[in-house]
Amino acid sequence: MSLGISLIALFFAGFLATKVNQSLTAVFIVVGMILQNFFPVTIITEFIATLGIIFMLFMFGLEFSVGSLVNNQRKIFFNGVYDLLFNFPLGMFLGWILGYDLIQTLLFAGIIYVTSSVIVAKSIIDLKRSANPETEYILNILIFEDMFIAAFLACIVGVVNYGHIDTKGMLLVMLKTAAFFLFFIILSRTAKKIIDKVVDIEHTELFIILILSIIVLSAGAASQIGLSEAIGAFLAGLLLSETRQRHRISEAIKPFQQFSTAIFFVTFGMSIDYKHAGSLIPIGIFIFVVSSFSKVFGGYFVGKKYALSKRACLRLGFSLIPRGEFSIILAGTIAMNTNVPYPVKSLTGVYVLLSAILGSILMKESDWFVKNFFESKGKEFQPLGRHSAKD
Repeated sequence: MSLGISLIALFFAGFLATKVNQSLTAVFIVVGMILQNFFPVTIITEFIATLGIIFMLFMFGLEFSVGSLVNNQRKIFFNGVYDLLFNFPLGMFLGWILGYDLIQTLLFAGIIYVTSSVIVAKSIIDLKRSANPETEYILNILIFEDMFIAAFLACIVGVVNYGHIDTKGMLLVMLKTAAFFLFFIILSRTAKKIIDKVVDIEHTELFIILILSIIVLSAGAASQIGLSEAIGAFLAGLLLSETRQRHRISEAIKPFQQFSTAIFFVTFGMSIDYKHAGSLIPIGIFIFVVSSFSKVFGGYFVGKKYALSKRACLRLGFSLIPRGEFSIILAGTIAMNTNVPYPVKSLTGVYVLLSAILGSILMKESDWFVKNFFESKGKEFQPLGRHSAKD
């Protein structure tokens, strides 16, 4: 019954959100915060929410191609490292100020650092910016962030499962993570023809069962060696991204992913103590403002390194502001101490709501901000389509 009510609430809330062009991530979290007043999270809901993380990471992996990553590795690496240096240390500093322990500080740094690929990619398409000069660099940064957070998440979960932090433990976790990644990457490069034959099944039901089994087995293998199940799913996606059935796999799994991901966001919202969330709004706003400036400056720096125009550089920076799915995954990945002034999970909920909604608006209105706050008043503002290739 509770699941049915959740789904109908999601439908109406999502329908209204699409009408006003708002992020579904933020809306689903709010729905969860409201529904916690009527019924608790059930075992079934928790199970579906876990699948949501697994399917989400699988679809991210499926979007990548090992070949394209290798071919563009230099540009992706440097674009991503600049973004990392501007934003991850800031998150560490904020976590330290808020009084978190080392694990919570690292997780909070990841939460602050990672941009929402879902929100940004959708906004680029909706705003017809696919051909803009800055879009290539935005996508390079998003690819690096997703890859970094996948490895980061594996390490964090590995350290938590190990029990304590020391040099031996960190080295063991890093080696396991590297070996697990390397195994899947080598497999995708050397067994491409074999994998193609294995997944080339005409019967739709059997095809879906096979793909689901690959996802679940990969997630289970990661869990068995002390890493996150989501990382196994991500690498399964990376493995299958090299096959001719890539598009068919995506179409087959997408309904499962969309359904379970929605439930994941609702479950996360139900875990937020909204009665105390109000007191977190001021610090949430402060963190949003500081981290937004950091993202804009970092994006501007990347753009300038590649000789983009001032306007394109600023659009690049504004496009990196929204936070969403990965921030929520990081906040919900392990049980954390709630006996702190600013519980990570609740603060992340407030922060993601602010950045998903306001970040989407700032991205949409970035040209207006550039015109009114960054360009000289006397300079005539030209439509985007009339700019030079670098603009």
